[in-house]
Amino acid sequence: MKQRIVIADDDLTMRSLVSVRLGLAGFDVLSAENGADAMALIWNKQPCAVLLDVRMPGGGLETLEAIRADPATRNLPVMMLTGERDPSTVVSAMGSGANDYMVKPFHPDQLLERVNRLIGAPAQKKEAAAPARPAPSRSVWEL
Repeated sequence: MKQRIVIADDDLTMRSLVSVRLGLAGFDVLSAENGADAMALIWNKQPCAVLLDVRMPGGGLETLEAIRADPATRNLPVMMLTGERDPSTVVSAMGSGANDYMVKPFHPDQLLERVNRLIGAPAQKKEAAAPARPAPSRSVWEL
C-alpha cells in the first residue's frame, strides 16, 4: 500500500507540482486548498505526513495547532512548505510543533529527500524510466 501524504496550499500550481513529484516517488498525494479541507482529509484518510502552506485560507499555523491539539493526530509528521521567510514565522511554526520548515522555491529532489526524512523512510532511488540529462541551472519551481 502506498504511503499517503496531504498537501494543503491555496496555490493550485504548487499543489500539482508537489503531487506529481511525490506521486512519481510512489506516494499517494491528497490535496486541499485550505486548512478545513486539510483537516477533513487528515481525519478521514489518515496520512503518514502533512505539508502545510503558512498563507492559505484557514492558515497553516492554525491547521498545525489543530493537528497538535487532537490526540488522534498529535504525532503526525508536519512540514511547513511555504514562501514565508520571516524568522518569527519559522520560530512560531517550529514552536507550535512543525517537524520541518521548507521555503519555496525549492528543488523537487530536495522536497522528496525532506519528505522521506520527515516520515523516516530510506532515501528513494530516482525513477529508472527517467532519462539521464544534465540538471538545469534553475529549478522549474523558481520560475
